[in-house]
Amino acid sequence: MGRSLALTQALLSLATLSAAIPVEIPRGISFRRVAAGNHTNSISWGACPESFPPGVTCATYKVPLDWEHPRDSETIELGMVRIEARDKANRIGNLFINPGGPGGQATSLITSLALSPQALDPQILEHFDIIGLDPRGVGLSTPVECDTATLNRRVSYFPKTPAEFDELVAFNKAVAASCRAKTGRLIDFVDTVSAVKDHEAVRKALGDEKVTLLGLSYGTQLFSQYAELFPDNIRAVILDGNLQHSQGESSNLLIESATYEATLKHFFSWCAGVDKAVCPLAGQDVQAKFESVVAKAAAAPIPAPGCSTSCRSDQTQEDILFNIQGYLISPGAWPELGQALIEADAGNATLISQQQPLAIGDAYEDSYLTAGQAIACQDWAHSSTTLADLQAKATLGATFSPLTKGACQSYKIQTFCIGWPAPLSNPPRRVNYKGDAKILMTQSTFDPSTSYAWGLGLHAEIGDDRSVLLTRNGSGHTSYLQGGETTAAMNAYLLNLTLPEPGTVFQSEF
Repeated sequence: MGRSLALTQALLSLATLSAAIPVEIPRGISFRRVAAGNHTNSISWGACPESFPPGVTCATYKVPLDWEHPRDSETIELGMVRIEARDKANRIGNLFINPGGPGGQATSLITSLALSPQALDPQILEHFDIIGLDPRGVGLSTPVECDTATLNRRVSYFPKTPAEFDELVAFNKAVAASCRAKTGRLIDFVDTVSAVKDHEAVRKALGDEKVTLLGLSYGTQLFSQYAELFPDNIRAVILDGNLQHSQGESSNLLIESATYEATLKHFFSWCAGVDKAVCPLAGQDVQAKFESVVAKAAAAPIPAPGCSTSCRSDQTQEDILFNIQGYLISPGAWPELGQALIEADAGNATLISQQQPLAIGDAYEDSYLTAGQAIACQDWAHSSTTLADLQAKATLGATFSPLTKGACQSYKIQTFCIGWPAPLSNPPRRVNYKGDAKILMTQSTFDPSTSYAWGLGLHAEIGDDRSVLLTRNGSGHTSYLQGGETTAAMNAYLLNLTLPEPGTVFQSEF
């Protein structure tokens, strides 16, 4: 589903100006707890810790742990970062951006945008207070924390024997026990509906004005569920790279693995057809190179000598298949993927291993893993309980996605949530939006994580009378920071509420 927050850096690596000038990704920012804040019924923005760059302000806000019993509940803290509107006299309002995940730090994306403002249309910076609110459990908000060593243990998500299945379930339960021990009751209350109610509480505390929402990837689930629960409080909503929360387990596996495989094949064609200065496998059989790497990893893990504590020191076939999905998120990373395949085929899988960093014991940096898992297990069905169940799903993947064998984020969620102790409190269901504000949905055709099928499905749920689907005929996960006509149309909607004609399709470079 492409909700891992390697996404923030991937998004910024492909962010472009209209002149197609690449944006550099800021490095080396150290995120720690925010000192500024107000815990009454309003929010006061203040200076951020010294580790934050200039140009952003910070705040915290306390909300109930359990929104079903708010008066009797203990509280948790929400952390947020803001880029203040430059033209205060002509300010439109608050623009909340969520970059996905689940577990992705909105504060990281907004801080990165503050350091690379050329990634945004100047009019957006002029007229909006741009806010990154970390969902509960994530980033600067009260975090989900787990034991690092337990989380980093390697286990097979494609067990072939009863012993391997038992090892997987024992691993899942050990991770869950460590998360509960280090996190406490929060582990049972990180579902998306609770995060939606947190966003509504912050909206009201910021002045009770109608809100503008931009959700990328998992952010489309967060903000479509917000639209359903609080339809009268919306000015505008963009859902970019859509998740359809109503699909069943088998459908999700089929849909996501198929879009991963289709995008992978698109990469093969692109890389083979460009100049060698662009992709190092140009003019070659790129699919054959990929298949060679997968076969070698199946025979024996491929060393990754450039990894030590930050990523795995070798790559199994499973690792290769899961991690290359992340490589496809940003077309800007495709040339490096060509090089990664060359190096892995020669016995060095460092570049591929770096696509999935290990937990490092930092609550902020690790939240895409820790909170991401906890949120997913409360939001997405995971009914498999036996080895036979998983083997049937593996057969589904291998049949319809023979190159990637069904390895994708949906499969991993359904597998690592086996034995998770928290309830499935936000189970899959259709979105029922009845608001007056018309929603803009955008979807690329070759998205390796959120399929065009999900975009069509969610659009059907919301309805033609309440949404417009804008198609970008091209590659990459989400479109807003890609630049070009699609981004321009999204900005026109954010600024002026101008919607493209239904059925509009824009062409993309990749």
